[in-house]
Amino acid sequence: MGDFASRGRTVLCKWCNRQLPQERRWFPSQYCNRRHKWRHRLTEMFGSLLDSV
Repeated sequence: MGDFASRGRTVLCKWCNRQLPQERRWFPSQYCNRRHKWRHRLTEMFGSLLDSV
């Protein structure tokens, strides 16, 4: 597992596009923090509601 972490793999945050270093292999984090995660979920939910109207 240390080999994976030492590769320096990064993923962009879905909300603010900041680079996130990935320490976990199987479930990589997609957001910088919980606030960004909930903001993204709420905007997706409201967007889908407005599209359905």
